[in-house]
Amino acid sequence: MRYRKLFVSIGLCIILITSYGHLISQQKSFLWEVKTDSGSSYLLGSIHLLKKEVYPLNPVIENSFDKCGALVLEANLSGDNLAKASFAALQKGMYQGEDTLEKNVSAKTYRLAAEKLKAIGLTIDTFKKFKPWMLAMTVQSFQLIKMGFQAEYGIDFYFSKKAEEVKKEILELEGFEFQVNLLNSFSVKEQEDFLFSSLVESDKLEKEIDKIVNAWLFGNAKQLEEVFLDSVKKYPELEGVNKRFLDDRNVKMVEKIVQFIKEGKKCFVIVGAAHMVGKKGVVQLLKDMGYNVEQL
Repeated sequence: MRYRKLFVSIGLCIILITSYGHLISQQKSFLWEVKTDSGSSYLLGSIHLLKKEVYPLNPVIENSFDKCGALVLEANLSGDNLAKASFAALQKGMYQGEDTLEKNVSAKTYRLAAEKLKAIGLTIDTFKKFKPWMLAMTVQSFQLIKMGFQAEYGIDFYFSKKAEEVKKEILELEGFEFQVNLLNSFSVKEQEDFLFSSLVESDKLEKEIDKIVNAWLFGNAKQLEEVFLDSVKKYPELEGVNKRFLDDRNVKMVEKIVQFIKEGKKCFVIVGAAHMVGKKGVVQLLKDMGYNVEQL
C-alpha cells in the first residue's frame, strides 16, 4: 500500500497545496477550455499529492468535468492498474544481482542520500537496491507524506474515482509502463544528477510551498512557469532529462489530445501542471496549432 501511494507522483515535478480551498472560487483555476466546432474539451493541471482540506474544488472545475464524456489521464489509475504499475516500477527501479546504489553513484551523492534518509527516519541500507531515479522519487514522496500530503487526495485520483462512479470513459495519454521506462532510460550519470539535485532541493521543499500553492490556486501559470524555470537554471546538467521528461512528452500528449478531439470526444484532460505552462507546454502547443484555448 505504501508504494502504491509513492508512484502516483511519477510525473516528475512535485506541486504542493495546503488548506486554502475556500479561496479557490474567487480566482481563475489551473483549467483551460479548448473550443472546437464540435464542442469543448478541458485541460486541468494536475496536483498529484494533496491534502483533504483542498476540497471542494472550484465549481467551474467540477462543472467542466460533468460536461465531458471522457476523462483523459497520463495513466489510467482505475481498477488494479495502479497496483500493477507500482509493481512494475519496483521491478525496473531496483538493481538485480550484486549491483547496488553505492556502486552506481559517487561517494558524495551516497553520503547525502544517507543523510536525507536519516533525517526522515529511514536508513540507506533499506534502499541499497534502489536505482537513483527510484530513490529520488521515494525520498520526495516520503517527505510529502510526512507533511500530510496523500496520493488519495490528488487530482488524478479524485477524478479517476469520480469517472468510475458515473461510468465515464477513461483514456490514457501515455500509461505507467511508458513513464517507468522513460525514467529507467536515463543514463547512469543522468540518474545520479537527478538524485543529487532532488536531495539538495529537498531542504527547500517546505519553504517553497506558499509560492507554488498560490500559483496553482489562483491559476497563475506565469508564476508557476518561473518556479520551474528557476529549478532548471540551477541544474543545467539536467537539460536533457528535462527535455525528455517535459518537452518531448508534451508534443506526444498534444498529438493524443488532438486525436481524441478529432474523433468527436469531449474530453476532460488531466496532466501534471508542469506540462501545462511555458512556450513548449500543452496549452501553447495547442494554440500554435490554431486551437482556441481559454483559461477559466
